Amino acid sequence: MKSLSELLMDLAARVKRLEDSAAAVQERNRAAPQKRRGQLDAAIERERQDVDKTAGDARGSARTWWSGTKGAIERQVAAMRADFEKLKEKNAELAAEEAEDDAVVGATLAGYCLAAAEWAVLRAELVRGDADELVAMR
Repeated sequence: MKSLSELLMDLAARVKRLEDSAAAVQERNRAAPQKRRGQLDAAIERERQDVDKTAGDARGSARTWWSGTKGAIERQVAAMRADFEKLKEKNAELAAEEAEDDAVVGATLAGYCLAAAEWAVLRAELVRGDADELVAMR
């Protein structure tokens, strides 16, 4: 498993890439988002494998909760990909609006996942602190 600091640094870099992608879209630079989409497809697969490994290494209820969460997110990503293919066939303006809505929902979901991850980190820090105090008292 990666260390917590490594995970947070990786997350910060990913947020920066998301900001860059959003800026490219606003600048109407179509090549950059298309290239980034290919990179994200590969990154999603790597992250899925990392979550599988990390959840497999975790114990008990943590493994169950994160596995369930990962499954729900995988289903959402698959649905978004299928919707993207359907959008190509629709009216361009409607397709753009639906894709923008998907982006807003995806960003909102990412915020939720970040909050859940932050909660898990904080919980781990608090529980570790309590455990260290108990060991020191013995």
